[in-house]
Amino acid sequence: MDSVGTFPFGWVREPGGENWQIIWDQKTKVVYAMGVKSKEVLEIGKSSTWVEAKSFADEVKESPERYLARPAGKAV
Repeated sequence: MDSVGTFPFGWVREPGGENWQIIWDQKTKVVYAMGVKSKEVLEIGKSSTWVEAKSFADEVKESPERYLARPAGKAV
């Protein structure tokens, strides 16, 4: 992922599992979660502005199970 034009909005830490960094790409308007251990990238939403992306990232950090669910059998 090209780091130019991206904004990190914090971390979600799964107990004993993956650590996810929440990132917004201002060019594509996509909010991603990037796994530190797995290097997996999940597209978790879209936000048209930085403020909207920040609000969405805060929501993801409050309820990560709603946004970071992976398909069955794809555990880290």
